[in-house]
Amino acid sequence: QAPGAGGALWPKAPLAALAPAPSLHQADRAAAAAQASMAIQAAVVATDEAQTPGSFFYLPGYDCRAPEASQPLPGPARKFARRALGAQASLTACRVACEMQRTCQGFVRGNQTSPGKCWLRTNVSLSGCARSPGREAADYDFYFRRSSARSSGGTASTAPMHEFYMYRATAPGMLNKYKLGEVNTGNMDGVMWYLLNEIVTEYSAGPRCPRRFNISELHRLKVRVKATAALASEGMNFGVRFAYDQGKCEGRCFPGNKCTGQADCDDHYDKYGFVVGCNDFADRYPFPDMETVAPQGVWYSLPLRGRCAGAPSGAGDCTWSYEDAGMVTLKELEKTAAGGGNP
Repeated sequence: QAPGAGGALWPKAPLAALAPAPSLHQADRAAAAAQASMAIQAAVVATDEAQTPGSFFYLPGYDCRAPEASQPLPGPARKFARRALGAQASLTACRVACEMQRTCQGFVRGNQTSPGKCWLRTNVSLSGCARSPGREAADYDFYFRRSSARSSGGTASTAPMHEFYMYRATAPGMLNKYKLGEVNTGNMDGVMWYLLNEIVTEYSAGPRCPRRFNISELHRLKVRVKATAALASEGMNFGVRFAYDQGKCEGRCFPGNKCTGQADCDDHYDKYGFVVGCNDFADRYPFPDMETVAPQGVWYSLPLRGRCAGAPSGAGDCTWSYEDAGMVTLKELEKTAAGGGNP
């Protein structure tokens, strides 16, 4: 990750006058180029070129100019960028030019000189980007616009599809009371440890009913998950697992209910899209952070804005889908093993 990737968004600049110019006669092209270049320079005054702004993330060594990786901007936007940037431009100017174009999803830039040449791109598929010496990809870097990862109608991903069961414990009728999302789930080991550690916690003084939060149902969900291109480019199929409480993302929560908060969620989803989060108990991060009786346990987080129908595409707003796959009650489970008089 480049310096400053989690920092504030790119400084705002008065860009209203920087919309793509209409087709111009030959005699006006030089003037248009000069005007666009001056506008770019005005927008980047007092900006630190060494900083990677929060609105992009940095992929060193990625050459994404091939047709299978991306496409040039459409006509008017491409002409404007060409006029504004010329043969060579600073890194900051490339960023500003991309942000001015709604269709720009990122840019490739030569990293051997500064200023250098940059190519503004759209319809990005990171899996098509070259990194082999034969393509001289080591001489190029790609800056992926973070809004492209999460925006509606974002680029589909070529990441593998994962299909498996998740489980969620609820009070009666609560699973379908609201649209499923902004919740935590687990594999079977993970949910059973949750029940033993947080729900069925008192055994010494007779029955404890109703259970905490009146939880008495265990639902099975058949879930399909697909990572976004931004997440897959870093070798991951799942993001960090956030804790959800009454539909609110609390961030990463550690012992003592110490949580990183909504800002952590926003930053992660801005960068990768609304991806499914996962934490393996064996990693002891972020919680549980100690050895448990369920070492194979896994917990997940399901952001509602990543849910879609059918097979997920891996776009930022279509990373998971589910089907109801049955339910059992805790009472039914308890009948299968003696509980020492505690239902």
